[in-house]
Amino acid sequence: MEEKAMNIVRFQHPRYNVNRSLFDGIFNSLLEDGPQETHCRNTPATNVFETEKDFRIEVSLPGYDKKEVELKYQKNVLTVKAEHEEKAEDSYNYYHREFGVSSFEKQFKVPESVNAEKISAKFKNGILVITLPKREEAIEKGPLAISIS
Repeated sequence: MEEKAMNIVRFQHPRYNVNRSLFDGIFNSLLEDGPQETHCRNTPATNVFETEKDFRIEVSLPGYDKKEVELKYQKNVLTVKAEHEEKAEDSYNYYHREFGVSSFEKQFKVPESVNAEKISAKFKNGILVITLPKREEAIEKGPLAISIS
């Protein structure tokens, strides 16, 4: 069976002319260089938010196994690290690649108000959820009624 090279067809329309020089550069390099392997070395997308009792960090990790993810906390810095070994069958000769699973490390500065001893994490459906509970004294309480004598 004869292998054929993939052809990239340029789409030109005056309505879709945003950042034309950027796109032209990318596509020209693809057309000139031919097939090339690119590695996605981006860190995963994260959501960081605060509730009344804690802070939460959600890390999008599709394609990762729970065993590949490591969490460490030291000196008010939370480190999320994943080591992913690319398998031989994953080593294709890509023509275009926008996503992939690779090793990464991401750090978060944690406020003093977090109770480090009670940090917990869950990994479900490709989402790592890290819960950083606030210290009891840092939780904002409602107004305190003061009696008048």
